[in-house]
Amino acid sequence: MAESQLVCMEDGLMPAEVPESNPQFYYSERQRAAIEKLLRHGDGAFKTLLKEEKSTDFLSARELKTITSTFVKCHHADEEEENEAKQRDSESLRSTYWPQMSDTEAPALDIGWPSSGLFKGVTQVTVHTHPPKENGPHIKEVVRKLIQKSYKVVAIVMDLLTDIQILQDLFEASKRGVPVYIVLDVQGAPHFLDMCNRMKVGAKELKNVRTRTVMGIGLNLSFGKIPGNVHSKYMLIDGDKVMFGTYSFSWSCSRMDRNMITVMSGQVVDFYDNDFRELYAISDKLDLFKEFHLDKPQTGTLARAAVAKRPVTAYSRFQVNLGDTARGDVPAHKYHNPKYLLALGQIPGSSTPLQEFLNTLELPKPGQQGPEEQLENPTPVPEADEPEQPKQTNKKKRWWLTFKKKQKMKNESVIEELNTDDTTKHTHVTDDTTKHTHATDDTTKHSHATDDTTKHTHATEEHTNTSSKANRETNDTVRKKRRFNFLKKAK
Repeated sequence: MAESQLVCMEDGLMPAEVPESNPQFYYSERQRAAIEKLLRHGDGAFKTLLKEEKSTDFLSARELKTITSTFVKCHHADEEEENEAKQRDSESLRSTYWPQMSDTEAPALDIGWPSSGLFKGVTQVTVHTHPPKENGPHIKEVVRKLIQKSYKVVAIVMDLLTDIQILQDLFEASKRGVPVYIVLDVQGAPHFLDMCNRMKVGAKELKNVRTRTVMGIGLNLSFGKIPGNVHSKYMLIDGDKVMFGTYSFSWSCSRMDRNMITVMSGQVVDFYDNDFRELYAISDKLDLFKEFHLDKPQTGTLARAAVAKRPVTAYSRFQVNLGDTARGDVPAHKYHNPKYLLALGQIPGSSTPLQEFLNTLELPKPGQQGPEEQLENPTPVPEADEPEQPKQTNKKKRWWLTFKKKQKMKNESVIEELNTDDTTKHTHVTDDTTKHTHATDDTTKHSHATDDTTKHTHATEEHTNTSSKANRETNDTVRKKRRFNFLKKAK
C-alpha cells in the first residue's frame, strides 16, 4: 500500500493533493476510481469518467488490455466459510488487522551463502551490448562464462529463464556442488518448468538448485487485485560479482532483441546481495522434485554400520568399570593399577586392621639388637649363593700385544733374509774378482814378452776396479729401498 493511502486512513488527517507537475506525484485517488470503473463497466465508462473529471487518459491500449486480462477478482465466501474464518481469527494471536510478524517463517538459504559485509574493493564496471561493439563478446557468452567459473554461489532473479544452454550450465554448476538459487516471475515459471521437462533433468541435477517464484507489487482494489510483474534481471556470482541489464535468459532475447548488460564488482555488490535475500524471503516455493515426480536425495548423515558387541570376558588391561568388583569373571590384573582402586573406593595397601598387624610384631630379646641398632651397625651378609663373576679383561689390549709381537718377529725374519742376500751377492763378486786376478797373474807371466800385453793388463785392472765400485753402489741402493719399504709396511 502506498504511503498516501496509509496517511488517508488516519482520522482527521487529509494530506494535501500533489499536482501532477510535481515530481513527487505518485498516487491519485481519481486514477484508482477510474480503473475500478474500467474493470466494472468497461472501456466506455472509463473514458466518460475521465472526461467528467477533466483528467488525462493515463493508460495506453496495451496497458488496458493487460489490466483487463490479468485482473483477479476477490472470492466471496459463503456464510459457513465466513464463520470459520471468524473463528480462526478469534483463536489466533493477532490483535490487529495488520500483523506485526508474518504467519510463516522466512525461507533459509539452506545450501550455503557467502558471507557479506566485508570490504570488496573498488567498484569496477564493464558494459556489453547486443549486437557486440568493437569485436567484443556477445552477452550470452559473458553470462555463460560467469556461470561456468563460479565456485561459491549463483543467484538469479529473472522474468524469463528458458535458454537451454544457460540452463545446462546451471545444472552443471549444481553437479559441481555450487549452490544455485533462482527467483522467477510467477508468469515466467510455467515456461521454465516446460523447458526443464524437455531437458529431462533428474535428481542429480536438481540436488543443489532452489527455485522460488515472486510477484510484483500489484494494485489492490475494493473488489480484486491487479497483479504486477518482476522486471528485475540480475545474477550474483560468488558474492563478489553482479550482472544486470535488460537481457532475459531466453533464445529470442539473445538473438533478436537489442540488449545491454553491465558486469560490476566491488562494494556495490552488497546492494544486490541484500535485495536478493529480501526477494527470496517474500517468495513462494517451487518444488522441482514434486513438479517432476522425483525422489529427493538424502542429505542427512549416513547411518553407522552395526558393530558386533565385545564378549563379556574380553577385557583390556586397564578397562575397569564401577561395580565390577562383585563379578567373578573380571581378571585380577585389572586392579593392579592404584587409580582404578581409588575409583572403586579401595585405598591401596594392607587390608588387615592396624591392631592385628601390631599383634604380629615380636619384641626384641634382651641380648638382641633393636631395629635402630641394626640400621646403625649393619652386619655384612656373605654372598655365597651368587656365583663369582669373571674379571673382565681388556680383549682389545691383549689382541694388540699379540699382533705387535707377531709383527716384530716378521720384521726380524725379513731383516735376516736381506742380510743373507747381501752376503751371498758379495761372495759372488769376490769370486769374480779372484778369477780375474788369476787371469791377470797369467798375463803378468807373459808381460815380459811384450809391452803391449802389460798395457792391456793395466787397462783390465782399472776396468775391474770401476765395475766393483759400481756393483757396491747398486747393492747399497737396493738395500736402502728394501729397508724403507719394509719400515713403511710395518708402520
